[in-house]
Parts: sequence; C-alpha cells; structure tokens
Amino acid sequence: MKINRFNTALVVVVALVSVFFPELSMAQSDQKPAPAATVNQLMQALFFPQSNVVFATQRLDPEKIERAAEPSASSDPLTGVFGGWNAVENGALTLIDGADLLMTPGRVCSNGRAMPVTAPDWAKFVDQLREAGKVAYQAAKSKNIDKMFEASDVLNVACSNCHNRYRRASRCQ
Repeated sequence: MKINRFNTALVVVVALVSVFFPELSMAQSDQKPAPAATVNQLMQALFFPQSNVVFATQRLDPEKIERAAEPSASSDPLTGVFGGWNAVENGALTLIDGADLLMTPGRVCSNGRAMPVTAPDWAKFVDQLREAGKVAYQAAKSKNIDKMFEASDVLNVACSNCHNRYRRASRCQ
C-alpha cells in the first residue's frame, strides 16, 4: 500500500492540532446544559426571598433597619452589607432579571414536568413579574414608603396570578 506524502502530512497536522489545540478539534455542540434548578427551587432560592425584601417595606422602613452585628455574614439582605434601600433596589432588580430564568427551556417543575415556557399565560405571568420588579425598583429608588405599598400590591398580584394557575392546582400542567 502506497501512502501519499500529502496524506501523511495532513494526518500529522491534524494530530498536532488535536494535541496542542484540543478545543479546535472537538465537535462544538449547540446544546446548552439543562438548567440546574427546578422552578420550585428557583422560587425558594430567588423569588421568595427577594419578593420578601420588597414586601418587608410594608412594615419596615429600610432606612431605619440596623445592620447586623456582622453585616458581611448576614443572611438577611436588609441587614447585610448592602442593606436598607440598597437591598430593596437589588431585590427588585433580581426579580426583573430573574424572570428570564422562568423562560429557560429545559427547566422542569418539581413534579418532573417541563416548565410551560410555550404556554401563552406562562409568558404573560413572567412578564407581569418582570414589570412588577420594575415598579418595585422605581419605588425603591424613590425611597417612598407609599410607593413601596403600591409596588408590593403590584408584585403580590403578579405572584398570585401565576400561583393560582400553576402552583396550587396544576403544578405546571
């Protein structure tokens, strides 16, 4: 069997590229890894605590909340290093950007069913959450407790609308 010098050189080049530049020779996948958290885990870890920061302004003035004895170790955003009004603003911003996580394909509900990202009402509820976060952010920037009451109401309605449809009765059905 006669081997052409061109073929031999090509094999050597491909081998060298594979060794020294493995990222060039690996097949690139368009698939993204599945999201790690279920919808319920997102609710518990992100939306519930950050919503509560917004809701806390109905009974507490963020300006008057004392920092924890060790603010950098505080698990309460309102008493931590970035506490007070800053925590309320950050909570609202987290709700705004976090809404995108509720539209991530591949996420599942706690019952193992796919999150209903293609359902028109799901998208509407996610948009309501995002808008509620924007209202809360503007209210927090104003440092006006009356506006925070209004923002809390908008957020409560957004949460309730989705929960009434997807949490209580049907769990992502």
